Amino acid sequence: MLALPQLATAQSFSADYARQYLASHRAQLGLTEADVAAPVVTDTYTDAHNGVSHVYLRQQYQGLEVLGTEMGLHFDGKGGLLTQTGNFVPDLASKAPAPTATVSAPAATAAAAQVLHLTPTAQQSSPAQSRSTRLTLYDAALSTEEIPTQLAYAAQPDGSVKLVWQLVLHPPKTTHQWSLQVDATTGKVLKRRDRNPQEKLAPPTSPTVAIPTLPASRAAARPSGTDATYNVFAVPVEAPGFGPRSLARNPADTKASPYGWHDNNGVTGPEYTTTRGNNTSTYIPSSATSAIYFADGGSGLNFDFTYDAQKSAVTNKNAALTQLFYLNNIMHDISFQYGFTEAGGNFQTKNYTGQGLGADPVRAVAQDPDGVYNAYFSAAADGKSSAMHMFLWPGVTTFKVTSPSAIAGQYPVIVGDIGPALPAGTPLTGKLVLVNDGSAAPTLGCNAPLKNAAALKGNIAVIDRGSCTFVEKVEAAQSAGAIAALVINNQPDTLITMSGDYKLSIPSVFMRLADGNLLKERLKAGETVTISMDTPIGRDGAFDNAVVAHEYTHGISIRLTGGPATVECLNNQEQMGEGWSDFFALWLTTKPGDTGTTPRSIGTYVMGQATSGVGIRGKLYSTDMAVNNYTYAIIGTPPFDEEHAIGEVWASVLWDLNWEMIKQYGYSTDLYRGTGGNNKTMQLVMDGLKLQKCSPGFLDGRDAILAADKAYFKSANQALIWRVFARRGMGSDAVQGNSDNLKDNKAGYAMPAVLATTKELAASSVELYPNPAQNLLTLRTFGLGNAPVQVALYSVLGTEVLRESFTAAQAQRGSQLALGNLANGVYMVRISTPDGALTRKVVVQH
Repeated sequence: MLALPQLATAQSFSADYARQYLASHRAQLGLTEADVAAPVVTDTYTDAHNGVSHVYLRQQYQGLEVLGTEMGLHFDGKGGLLTQTGNFVPDLASKAPAPTATVSAPAATAAAAQVLHLTPTAQQSSPAQSRSTRLTLYDAALSTEEIPTQLAYAAQPDGSVKLVWQLVLHPPKTTHQWSLQVDATTGKVLKRRDRNPQEKLAPPTSPTVAIPTLPASRAAARPSGTDATYNVFAVPVEAPGFGPRSLARNPADTKASPYGWHDNNGVTGPEYTTTRGNNTSTYIPSSATSAIYFADGGSGLNFDFTYDAQKSAVTNKNAALTQLFYLNNIMHDISFQYGFTEAGGNFQTKNYTGQGLGADPVRAVAQDPDGVYNAYFSAAADGKSSAMHMFLWPGVTTFKVTSPSAIAGQYPVIVGDIGPALPAGTPLTGKLVLVNDGSAAPTLGCNAPLKNAAALKGNIAVIDRGSCTFVEKVEAAQSAGAIAALVINNQPDTLITMSGDYKLSIPSVFMRLADGNLLKERLKAGETVTISMDTPIGRDGAFDNAVVAHEYTHGISIRLTGGPATVECLNNQEQMGEGWSDFFALWLTTKPGDTGTTPRSIGTYVMGQATSGVGIRGKLYSTDMAVNNYTYAIIGTPPFDEEHAIGEVWASVLWDLNWEMIKQYGYSTDLYRGTGGNNKTMQLVMDGLKLQKCSPGFLDGRDAILAADKAYFKSANQALIWRVFARRGMGSDAVQGNSDNLKDNKAGYAMPAVLATTKELAASSVELYPNPAQNLLTLRTFGLGNAPVQVALYSVLGTEVLRESFTAAQAQRGSQLALGNLANGVYMVRISTPDGALTRKVVVQH
C-alpha cells in the first residue's frame, strides 16, 4: 500500500510525458500545433510485469472530443516509445463545423429510435443539464437504462468531420445495446452498432446426446483466507460430458481475490453467503417480477448442490448458479495474472489497490427468461457494471399435427428469437387460422390491424413470409389475440431462426415452404387443423465453461482495447472479438494429453452434441490444415463477413501460436503462474490487446503481439510469431486496408526479409556432451560464423532454468554450462544464432 502514491505519480507522469511526446513529434504524424493542443487523456496506467506505460488519448477541439481519433502511446520502462497506434485528424480546424448543434439531444434520440422501430414517450432530463454537451435522458419505451448522450465531433471515413450526438439505447425486451451517432445538424443516423456480442444460433436439429453419469472427484485446493466449497465442473473440464463434477475447495486466488470470492470490503470474512461477491453477482431473474434468486451456501459457504442432467433447469438452478459464479471468478482470477488488473479495468466491486474504478462486478444472469439459444456480454466502461447473460438451449422442438388424420404427424420447425420459448413438458395446443390483412396477399399479415381478429383470438396464427419483418407479422397476430404464430417460408427447403430488434409476448415458429403449403391447402379447403408443440428439456448455458469463458473474454477484450474508459473500440467490421473469446475458451479447457492437432470445438454441450461434435462453429480448431484451413484470404467472403466467422479465423491463428509456443517452451498445468508456452502465449495475447489500435484489424492484432513480445520477452519469439501468422496469410506482404472494410484486404504468406533466412541449424553444427550429464555440459559449434551463440535450458514444463551467451570463438573451442544447481531430470537446450536455432534434449543425472 505504501507504493500507491508513487505509482499514482508515475501514472500522472506518463500522461504528461505522452502529451509532451505528442507535441514534439506532431510533424512526423502530419499534425499541426493546434491539432495536438488539448488532447483528452482517457486512460493511463503502468503494467508491473513488463514496465510498459499505456496512455490512451483522444483529439479535442473547441471543448468537444473527436470520436474516431483514439490514439495509444505505449512507453517502455525507460521512457522509450514502444509503439504508437491511431492518429488525430490533421488540420482539424479547417474541417470541423461550428460546435453548435441545430438538432437537440432529445430530437437526435427520437431519430435513433425511429431507425430501431421504437416510439419515444416523454423523455426526461435533469434541468441542470439542459445546455450541457453531455445530457442524460430517460425514456422507458426506448431503453431499460438511462440514455447517455454526448455532443462530439466524429471523424468520417472520407476524411471529413461531422458534429454528432453519440448515444446508447438498450431497448426493452431485447438483447441489444445500440451505440448510435446522429448528425447534430441534419438528424440523420450516421452509424449504428450493437455493443452486445451474441452467440445467437439456430437451435439443434438432431436429438440431444445423453450425458453420461460420471463419478465426482475433489479438485485441488488453492490457498484462501475464506473456507468455501463449490461442487462444479472444474477447469479444465469443458462442460457436462467432458468429465465429472468435483468439489473445489478454496479456489479463490490470493493475489487476485485476497479476501475470497464473497467479500466486497477488503476485511477478512465474507459479506455474502450467496453467489455474490467482489467480482460477480450471479443470479436468476424472475420473468414476472423484479425479484432475483441467488444460490445460498449458508454460513459455511458450502455450495454443494445436486445436478441431474435428466431434470429441468429449474430443478438444477442452484447447481447452475454455483457453476456460473465459479467460472466468472475463475476468469477474473486467471486474467488478473496476465494483466487484466484493477488498473487495467477489471470487474470488481472494491479495488483493493485503489487503482482503476470499482463498483463494477459482472452481473452474471443465469437462465435469462428473455430468450433462448443465446449468450451475450454487455460491457460498460470501467466503473460501470457489465452484464453476462446466459440462456437455456432447449432440445429439438416437436411440432405435431393432431388433426386431420390424413396429414397428422411431426414436422420440423425452428422457434423464433422474437418471443418466449415454447413450454417444456406441457405442449402448447390450438387450432391453426390463416391471417387476413385485407391486402391483395392477405396471408402476409403485414397490414395491421388484421381483418379476422375474432377468428385468430385464442388460436395459432398462420402467416406467410415476405414484405415486412418477422416482428411486424407476429406482432400483428399478437395484437389480434393469437396465442402463437406459425410463419411459413417463401423459399424451398430452408429453415431459419427468426430474429428482430425487439421481443414479443407470444412464441413463434418457422416452417419450411412445402410443409406449410400442405397445411394451408387444408385450411383453405375449410378443414380444421389442430396442432401441439413443445420443447423437451434442453441444456443450460451456465454449465458450459467454454461458452461462459467466451462471453467473459468479450469483457476483457473490450476493456483492454483502447483503455478501460473506452468501450467503442471493437465495433468495426474486421475486429476480432469473437476470436479472442474462442481462444481463451480453448486455452482454459485444454486437457493434459491434448496436442495442437487434437480437434477442439466450442459449445457442443449447449448444442446437444457429442463431445467430438463441431459445436457452434463452422470447423473444428486444429493446427492441422487438413482439419482447419482458414486463412486471411477468406475474410470478407461469405460467410466470413459475419463477426463469428471472422473470429474463427483469428482464433485459428492464435491457437496455432499457442501450440508453437508450447513446442518451444513446454506446457504448464498451472494456468496462474506457470512459465510454459501456453502461459507465454496468453501473456502475448493479453498484452497485445492493450497495445493494438482502437478499431483493429487482423494485421493490427498481429503487430501488437509482436510488440508485446518485444516488450516482455525481449523479441525472443519474433521469428516464431511471424511464421505462425504467415502460415495463415498474415505475412509481411499481407495488406489490411481499412479495418472497417472487409473487401480491401489481401492475404500474404511472406516472412520479413530480416527473418526470411531464419532456419533450423544443421544437427551436425552443434555438439552437446556428455549426455546424460552430471555437473557440466559442454557445447561446441562448427561452421556457425562469427556471431554470438545464445544457449537456454528449459524444464519440461517450459520454465527457463539457465541462460548463457558465448562468443563464436568460445563456442567453437567448446564452452561449459554449470548444471550443479539443477535437479535430476530431462531438460531442453535451445541453441540460437542470427542464422537459426536448434533444440536438443539433455538428461541431467548427478
